[in-house]
Amino acid sequence: MKKIISIFIACIIITLVGCSGDGHEGEAKTPSGSSVQKGRDYEEVVNEFKEKGFKNMRTEKREDLVTGWLTKDGEVESVSVDGDQDYSSDEWYSNDVEVVITYHTFPEKEKRDTGSADQKSSAKKNKSKNDKEDKSTNDKEDKSNSETKEKSNNDTSVESAQEIVTVKNNEDFAAVLAVKNEADPIISEFAKKYEGRTIEFDGYIANMMLHGNYKTRYNILILAGDYGDTTFSGPNFQFKDVNVVSDLNLTGSNIPDTIGMGQNLHITAAVEEYDETSGLFRLDPISTEIR
Repeated sequence: MKKIISIFIACIIITLVGCSGDGHEGEAKTPSGSSVQKGRDYEEVVNEFKEKGFKNMRTEKREDLVTGWLTKDGEVESVSVDGDQDYSSDEWYSNDVEVVITYHTFPEKEKRDTGSADQKSSAKKNKSKNDKEDKSTNDKEDKSNSETKEKSNNDTSVESAQEIVTVKNNEDFAAVLAVKNEADPIISEFAKKYEGRTIEFDGYIANMMLHGNYKTRYNILILAGDYGDTTFSGPNFQFKDVNVVSDLNLTGSNIPDTIGMGQNLHITAAVEEYDETSGLFRLDPISTEIR
């Protein structure tokens, strides 16, 4: 009888032990599904998977960023668990399966170019300061000649200001649209030199967002070229605080009811300023032709 009771108690203990485990030893449960991870910072995603118990993490970078305006540096493109990019949340996997996190970043060359551009910009500022001091000294020594030259230059400026600047008639503008680094110092130099002048070029809407709390006024990012181009060049142009109807002055044979990201345009606009802090080259739209 005692033997039977002992066996019965042992069975109860085994059953309780079996029930107390969760049945997922050596496994890890996925956090949010793959679609939720897209657009997040990749380091946050890595840490989240580690906290869930995954041990085999690998990151892959896509060096495809040009401006960093639409897609941020480090932004996740996709996450795969054991080769599956369509996994769901709260799924159990062996904790040693491979988790691959792919994210966007700037090419290494572009990062080096940006640092080099900062050094060049600083050198040019110092040179500009010295040039201004030299010019001031020369002006005091020969005031009468300066006034004569100034009058002549003003007459020439009035004549040249009437001509619209394009890549065909202006080497400076052609060089600006060809730069690969949107922070290249020649962009700032061009903006200062041609402030108030009218430029004309083909571009497209790369991004469009509401300005502040307004519902009908927008900040529009314009890039040179055609939407869908695989290569990018030129500054980050911006129409700031504009109304699509009254400010853009849309023209063309087929004006759509609405415009948005991806719309190809032929732009005629006045040069306002280049903001070195934001990297935006602001323009005042004169006419915008739908292409």
